Amino acid sequence: MDEHMLLNFAVGVGEIMLSNGAETQRVEDTVERILSVQEGRMPETFVTPTGFFASIQGTLTGTITKFRRISKRSINLEKVTLANSLSRNFVEGKITLEEGFEELSFIENIKPFPSPLVILCHGIVCFSFSLLFTGTIYDALTAFVLGVLLGIISHIMELKKVSPFLISLLGGASITVFTLTFYLLGFGTNYNTVITASIMPLVPGVALTNSIRDIMNGDFISGAARLVEALITAVAIAAGVGVVLSIFNMLGGI
Repeated sequence: MDEHMLLNFAVGVGEIMLSNGAETQRVEDTVERILSVQEGRMPETFVTPTGFFASIQGTLTGTITKFRRISKRSINLEKVTLANSLSRNFVEGKITLEEGFEELSFIENIKPFPSPLVILCHGIVCFSFSLLFTGTIYDALTAFVLGVLLGIISHIMELKKVSPFLISLLGGASITVFTLTFYLLGFGTNYNTVITASIMPLVPGVALTNSIRDIMNGDFISGAARLVEALITAVAIAAGVGVVLSIFNMLGGI
């Protein structure tokens, strides 16, 4: 088994997992398990949310190291699951290295969910949270419409390569503007409930959860980085909502 191919395969699996929402401890464990298939390689990994190193001891060339920069991250747990299963099958000897590269290419080329479905799910999430927050059915229906609008706005900004933090800021502001407009037109009974439910798709739940898991596993650098990311996103959402509400109250409120 070629050691360079093995290292490239392990790094490819780790890149897919890290760029699609896996926590750093899982990525480190997966990469090291793949590299440990060959005895005596002494694999080492160092993973952060924005990139990672992986190295093995070569037969003739000494230490071989690969670095992979993660410039674009998203949440796609389907890819994480498939990459995890791929690594497990390879380590257990169920597939060869060549077959592993073929499956790796397949996972990389999986298309994301259709945009209309993602936008619809935004609405369903907002509808459900509105009822969870003791809103009326009218609040829930209003939140559904606002969730769809948020999904459309977020999709457009993602196509324009807008910063995720700016998406959170503008998303929170636009949701508040739409909510107050709908409320003045007679839609919904509690605009606070509708706003809270409608911004839920923007809340960085996965980043916050992964930061806590990383910190509990002793990965303090990665955990702190993810925690800062989650906090900045939350501040951006709050700023977007708060500025619009402040302007609205300055103009006389309801």
